[in-house]
Amino acid sequence: MYVTTLETLTDGQEAEIWAFLENHPHNTVFQSPAFFRFYATLRHFKPVYFLLYNPHKKLEALMLAVIITENIPVFRRLSARCVVYGGPLLSNENLGLLEPLLTALNNNMANSSLFTQFRNFRQWDQTAIQLFEKHGYSYRDRLNLLLDTGSKQQLLSRMSASRRRQLQKALASGVEIHPAKNTGEVRSLYSLLKTLYQKKVRKPLPGLDYFTCFFDQMVSKGHGAILLVWFNNQIIGGIVAPVTKGKTIAELYIAGLDKEYPKQYPSVAATWAALAYAADNGIAAFDFMGLGLPDVPYGVRDFKLRFGGQPVNYGRFGRRNAKWLYLVAETGYNVLRMIQKV
Repeated sequence: MYVTTLETLTDGQEAEIWAFLENHPHNTVFQSPAFFRFYATLRHFKPVYFLLYNPHKKLEALMLAVIITENIPVFRRLSARCVVYGGPLLSNENLGLLEPLLTALNNNMANSSLFTQFRNFRQWDQTAIQLFEKHGYSYRDRLNLLLDTGSKQQLLSRMSASRRRQLQKALASGVEIHPAKNTGEVRSLYSLLKTLYQKKVRKPLPGLDYFTCFFDQMVSKGHGAILLVWFNNQIIGGIVAPVTKGKTIAELYIAGLDKEYPKQYPSVAATWAALAYAADNGIAAFDFMGLGLPDVPYGVRDFKLRFGGQPVNYGRFGRRNAKWLYLVAETGYNVLRMIQKV
C-alpha cells in the first residue's frame, strides 16, 4: 500500500476518483473532484487529495482535505486549519486502510495548519475511533439533523403545525423562490450573509469569491444550488446548498431578513427552497449541517427540528498540530470576535 498526495488534478485522476466515489456508500460531493477544483480557484483555500493504492495500483481509499486561512494578513498563519468534510472513504469499510491515510495527513499538515478537524457525515465504530485517537485525534460529540425528502406533501406532513403555517403565510404574502440567475443576485445574498455573520453569528465567513465561484462552477454543473427568497422585487433570504446527485442536498450557508420581514418568514422560506429542490430533483435527503453540542441550548437547533427529521450524533475528530501556536491563535480569534471583525 502507498499514499499519493495531490495538490493538482489531471483529467485521468479526476475520472479515477469519480469512478471510486460512484461505488462508495458514503460518497458525498464534499469528497469529489468538483469540490477540489472549486477550492483550487479560491485564494484562501488549498485542497489536498490523499489517495491510497494497493500494490496493483488500484485505488482503495481516498480523502480530500482543505487548508483554510483568513483574509487578515497578520493572522494568516495563525488562522490556518485543515478540514476534512465527510471523509475518509475506505473500500469495503476496511479500517486497515485508515492508518496510512491518517499518517500521511498528519505528516503533510504538521507544518501547514494549526489543527485538523474531521466533520463526520457517518457513524464510525469504536475500533475506528481508537485508530483516530492513536494518531492524536480526540472525539467530540456533535449533533446533526437529516431529513428524508420524498414528495413535497411528505415534507409538509413532517413539519410541525406552526412551521407549516409560517410557510403558508409566507407564500400567501407574495414570497417567491427562484434559483440565482447571475452573480449580481449572488452578491445580494452575500450581503445578507455578511451582515448576519458580523452581527449575530460572529464566525468567519468566506469572501465573495467563494460564493460567485460556487455559482459559476458547482451550480452550473449540478453539484450545488443557490436558491433565493424574493419579496416585492427584493432578495430577503437564500440558501447555498451543495448537492450530491440523487443522495443529499446540504445547508452550507443560509440567511434571512427575519426581523425586517416578520410576516414573510425568510429563513423558513429559504429552508423550504432547498427541501422543495430536493423533492423536484429526486434527492433523497436534506442535511441541515449541524445542530450543535448535545445538552447545550441552541436556538438554531430548535428552529431546524421543527422541519422534522432524525437527529444523529456523528461527532467530530480534532487534532492540534501546533499546540502553542493554537493557543495564541485561539486568543487572537476570541479578541477579534469580541470586536466583531471576524
